[in-house]
Amino acid sequence: MRFSQPEPEAADMTYPILVLTRTGVYQAFEREHRGRVRIPYTPEGKDPVPDGARWGYYAGFPIPFDIDYQVSVFTRAQEHQTLLTVELGREARIPHRGGALHIPEIGVHVSMDVQAGPTYSSRLDADNKRIFETYYLVRVASEMTPWDIERLTFPDRVAGTLRPLRDDKETEHFDFVYEAEED
Repeated sequence: MRFSQPEPEAADMTYPILVLTRTGVYQAFEREHRGRVRIPYTPEGKDPVPDGARWGYYAGFPIPFDIDYQVSVFTRAQEHQTLLTVELGREARIPHRGGALHIPEIGVHVSMDVQAGPTYSSRLDADNKRIFETYYLVRVASEMTPWDIERLTFPDRVAGTLRPLRDDKETEHFDFVYEAEED
């Protein structure tokens, strides 16, 4: 497998080969949220959150992006093209439904959807040898957190008054004290 970028020049190809090319990055407005969210991992350079801690790391909801890739498969034999199409269609690779990529550094799975493909073609190279080509267009859902990540601690006591919108309802008072669980 080879990424087409950031290669400054085309390298010699050994067949069969898969080439990944990023074709676009787009903000995914339909998946956007507002507010704050707990960061489910320890940000770089920060202290890890111990189990049962009353604090954690928080930031504004990340901005969602869709990253499109073209997956190009090149083979010398049509039999290899067929076998690779079957292998790439498996659930753990480029399935047409429910695809995902695991990102172990932050412990998440992101969705990956086939937008087009597989499409097939063939051509002759400079040495007049046949190359069989298979193309997929894949979209990976991602997100970016440009906000400052803050360490927040939960309060031990919350008290207040709930006032009704109508006069015929009673005012309610509440007082909640957090008590740590005993081991």
